[in-house]
Amino acid sequence: MLPEVDMAAIFAPYGKQAQFLASRARNRLFLGGRFAGKSWTLTLDCLMQAMINPGVPGALLGRTENDLKKNLLIYLQSHLDTLQEATGFNWVKRYSAGDQSIELHNGSTIWWKGYDRITKLRGLSLAWVACDEVAWSETDSLTVYETILPSIRVPCPRPSFAAATSPNGLRGMVKLFRDRQLAEDPEFFVTRATSYANPYVEPAVVEACKSAMGARRFEQEIMAKALRPSSSVFESWSSERHLISYDPRSIQGGLWIFGIDWGANRAAAVAIHVAPSGRKVIVDELARKPQSRGHWRSELRQWIDAWTGHRPPYMISSDRAVVMENRWLAGVYGVKRTMCMTMSSKADQYVRTGIQVIQDALDPADGSDPMLLFSDRLRQIEDDEVAGIIPSMINYRWRVDRDGNPTDVALRDNVHDHACDALRYAMVAATKLPQLNGGRLPHQLTTNGPDGSTATRHEHMMGASRPRL
Repeated sequence: MLPEVDMAAIFAPYGKQAQFLASRARNRLFLGGRFAGKSWTLTLDCLMQAMINPGVPGALLGRTENDLKKNLLIYLQSHLDTLQEATGFNWVKRYSAGDQSIELHNGSTIWWKGYDRITKLRGLSLAWVACDEVAWSETDSLTVYETILPSIRVPCPRPSFAAATSPNGLRGMVKLFRDRQLAEDPEFFVTRATSYANPYVEPAVVEACKSAMGARRFEQEIMAKALRPSSSVFESWSSERHLISYDPRSIQGGLWIFGIDWGANRAAAVAIHVAPSGRKVIVDELARKPQSRGHWRSELRQWIDAWTGHRPPYMISSDRAVVMENRWLAGVYGVKRTMCMTMSSKADQYVRTGIQVIQDALDPADGSDPMLLFSDRLRQIEDDEVAGIIPSMINYRWRVDRDGNPTDVALRDNVHDHACDALRYAMVAATKLPQLNGGRLPHQLTTNGPDGSTATRHEHMMGASRPRL
């Protein structure tokens, strides 16, 4: 005889979490900001579904197997430990890492799988599914939903498709749920929880994150608003706000940094003067179709030396994929104590990571002045060969999906992407050095994988003990 269980009393979810967990809609979405407890909530929902639907299988799906092991399974194990402590009964009958499953004494089975290879999940027979961070996956969220939904076909008291994610624009599955909500479809339920909603997280923690974010990013990742996507990557850029008259030679102090995008037939570089406050001003650029590798190296060296004179640049950053060019840079400038940096990790190399760093600097969420500006001496006329940085900021675009809506993948048109890539390398590398940020490192708000999941997670309800493996 299994013991009686009061899940609400045992786990004490806060208001928004309780709304999501208590809903009986077949399709449920927990749309939460950072620290809102999305993973904690989704894994508790898994356990509840396994308790409510005895004798049938369900699945916990993460973006990757790594996400499951380092995040979701830890929370699920913690919930099982809590349940055992509260009831005095070990609910786990069998645990198999090889089969990727947990079988409970009521006959329920919780499978766990990554949905990064979504075609491998076709043909499953399940009673319920819980899916994590669908808006930040490399796999299209609608494809995930459309692939998984036919698998929920095992008869049970409460069939369910549940998802928890931070919004990444009004697109994909998030848009589907919003449209169905506006149509008052009873089969779809959405709970939105801001980062401030979690009573276990100090508001000061959230405010500290706000200081490192741009306005749009704050609205989505803290306030959990699914904003309508724009076709322009840098929609906050404007000549009125970001173009200034600037002569670095008249400024006392400051450091020089350069970003370089090497290319076989197109290349670009930007020169950035960094004030002691950390404010960065792009003062010059090179955008070329090099005649040869030797010609580009020679022109690049003359251009850098013309701006820095006898004082070597503080930092030069470039794509880590061009090994020979980076060795040449290190041989010329590294001996002068210039930091020749490449993107130090895959997360840094992700295009979305660099785009967010630039967006945050263009439009700080706290309402302060932009930390990235552009000299009005820069070329503003479009070049059909390789565009300069200002035309690139204006014309850099997102790819569109099957319905013509902007995605979160930047379009590489071989004209506007080179200058933006050069700027991206410099800005991402600069986040690692306090001397380029007013003497202190900015908050490292990493993005969710290839393009955008949070590497450092604070999803667990603050104040509670760390879940055990």
